[in-house]
Amino acid sequence: MNKFRFSSKMHLFIIITCVLVAVGLAVGLVCQFTAGGFFNWGGNYASYKAVRVQYDIQLSLDEVQQISDKAFDDAGVDYYTFVTADNSSAGHEIEYRFATSEDTAALKTAASAINSQVGMEGGESGYLGSAYYSEYETILGGSDDILYAGIALAAAVVFQFLYFFIRYKLTMAIAAFIGDIHNLALFYALLAITRVQVSVSVVALSVFVVLATMIGCAVFFDKMRKGAKKDDFKAMPSFDQVDTAARESFPLVTLFYGVLAVAAVIMLVLTTVGSFSIYSLFMICATALIAAVVGEYGTMFFVPSIYSRLKLRADNYAAAKAVKYQGAKKAEKAE
Repeated sequence: MNKFRFSSKMHLFIIITCVLVAVGLAVGLVCQFTAGGFFNWGGNYASYKAVRVQYDIQLSLDEVQQISDKAFDDAGVDYYTFVTADNSSAGHEIEYRFATSEDTAALKTAASAINSQVGMEGGESGYLGSAYYSEYETILGGSDDILYAGIALAAAVVFQFLYFFIRYKLTMAIAAFIGDIHNLALFYALLAITRVQVSVSVVALSVFVVLATMIGCAVFFDKMRKGAKKDDFKAMPSFDQVDTAARESFPLVTLFYGVLAVAAVIMLVLTTVGSFSIYSLFMICATALIAAVVGEYGTMFFVPSIYSRLKLRADNYAAAKAVKYQGAKKAEKAE
């Protein structure tokens, strides 16, 4: 990275971002009308098909799962997660959830097979279990979630802008603000393109993108401010100053995003080894990885290129103002 010119690549980075956002918008709009949503909603937002099994309290969870798994294998269907519940009066309950693309007839066949087995086993203890098929359609009227997400994102962006304006300069605050908008747009575009399932966790990760951008920009702007105290740094052209500060901050910012990405992968591996249900966690980790990649690109490549232009304009304005002031002083002395 010693020879890479961050400041001179603004147009290239803008083109890359515009292409990715345009593709994400196109994919999202197509999926909005053909696949039920701009994003691939999951978790509490996902529509799904289900086979619900109720069984006697004297039956074990393992026994019921063995019966259910065999029925699903025979029917040729796969569930992506299951949810358990306890009822003191009616025993236990398991809800196996399937993607909406699974064959309804096969699920009904599996439910019937489970029903006969659970009912027979439960009958020995005086309680007849049951299993039945159902569908759940989620209407994303999520006005509350969207409202809360908007408030959280707006608060994070405004806080960052004010912090950078007070601590650094207006040009730095504007560059960081543009970086926030850029990173969020790219983050949502990649979610639409990759079709990673998202749920309420995307709200937290959106705020995380803003805060991570803030941390990365703070490291970069600190290098700029420290360099401004050195005579050799001040003697450089504006673009060279930005490139120097970006190169110095690149290892630390990359380490920050790299640690976040590795932590997400390690969490996924440990959960897999621990034999827990990992489907929803996999989606969260995948979304976190996308956020880390977006943060690295936006903070270390896009923001310096934008800031170099803002700084050049500010420096030219300050120089013109200084010349004008000096001219006025000379005219005043001449009088």
